[in-house]
Amino acid sequence: MYLEYNIYNSTNILHAFGNICGVRADNTRIDIPSTCGEGFMQSFNFGSGISVLASDISMKEDFEIKRNQHPSSQYFVLLFNELVEKSNYEQIDKLAFDKFDLRKKIVRLSSSLIPSQSILPANFRIRSVLIIFNKQSLLNFIDFKTAEEFINLYFSIYIKKSFVAPMDAEYRWIIEDLHHEISNHPLQNLFAENRVMLLLEKFLYNFMIREKHTGKKMQFKEEELSRLVKAENMLLADFSKTAPTINILARACAMSPTKFKNDFKTLYGLPVYEYYQKNRMAYARTLIQHGENSIKQVGMMVGYSNLGHFAAAFKNEYNMLPSEWLHANRLHPDVQEEVKPNISL
Repeated sequence: MYLEYNIYNSTNILHAFGNICGVRADNTRIDIPSTCGEGFMQSFNFGSGISVLASDISMKEDFEIKRNQHPSSQYFVLLFNELVEKSNYEQIDKLAFDKFDLRKKIVRLSSSLIPSQSILPANFRIRSVLIIFNKQSLLNFIDFKTAEEFINLYFSIYIKKSFVAPMDAEYRWIIEDLHHEISNHPLQNLFAENRVMLLLEKFLYNFMIREKHTGKKMQFKEEELSRLVKAENMLLADFSKTAPTINILARACAMSPTKFKNDFKTLYGLPVYEYYQKNRMAYARTLIQHGENSIKQVGMMVGYSNLGHFAAAFKNEYNMLPSEWLHANRLHPDVQEEVKPNISL
């Protein structure tokens, strides 16, 4: 299957995808027919000029997607892409790093000035958020000077190639939240715009800090980068269990513990266990908001047998107790709450 486009509007891309699968979009959404695969795609076009395509799909055949060069206009295409499930780990591990963009967990920024070509591999579940924006879109939420700095910085380094980096767990929690609530949230467009802006804000900040202020360029070899991504997956695989030690993670990367700790911090921006704890609490926050488990159950799911210790850790991260956060961000009024623990902080 093959899709070629040069349109910078998510709804039009959605319709083109639907035509290939033989299904008409219902307003701004298509459900993939069983003849092609399964899942959904949904588009949003916000008043700020930002266009978004969110998808969670698995195709029965390889699906090649080609975006043509559009030199007469200047758009940015920001892709968050995660392989959620895979049936063959050995097959995925054999893929070259520069070709894993639609197979593993990546953030990729490209522009309309360069073409792009990717493949959705058959029988793999892939969850993604595609954000299309231009300079005018940026000026709706950042000042002119910052927008100019971002654009000049990007084109001074990536004029002939895309910016590609691993997608850290905080991105994944935001995307999971977006996909979980996208179909049934009572304020769907407002909710989607909020989550998209969180993704865009985090990306722009990280990009500017790394490329401009710190000057730290990721100069890892393909094998090193792939191993660090694998170690990050190991670190966050199951919060209900004790986190793997530095030595275990370092061995998985074929590095010394010191090199592993330094490279991990360079790649993900935080020391190993600080990164682990931050994302552990982010996962707990997501579970609480989904409303399918009590606060006590959530604490146990992220490795806390003591509710008071979980509450203290949550408050240390978000400056409020889990029950207070639930009241402030309630989406599910029927969720079972626990009695607020009496703790001293």
